[in-house]
Amino acid sequence: MRLQELIREEVNLLLRNEIRDPRLAGVQITMVQLTGDGSCARLWFTADQEQQDVSAACERVAGFLRTELAESLGLKRTPELRFRRDPATRRLALTEEEII
Repeated sequence: MRLQELIREEVNLLLRNEIRDPRLAGVQITMVQLTGDGSCARLWFTADQEQQDVSAACERVAGFLRTELAESLGLKRTPELRFRRDPATRRLALTEEEII
């Protein structure tokens, strides 16, 4: 299994079971992209709440998630985590609003 997939699965597990911030309830990581040198990971997410609130909450817990990833995946160098809203779900939400 590729490292991106392992990171996605582990972060989703941590968000469900370890993080108690209500702004992150229902957040799902849909895709992970690693830089070529593995120093940074961009995590694309979906959420029911406003992007600004969720993005701020993600940045707040990024250090904890990074530490947990290092331990659970046995990584010597754990990438910096940067969160972005999944653009596909944003387009879907806009389309649904137009229909309603």
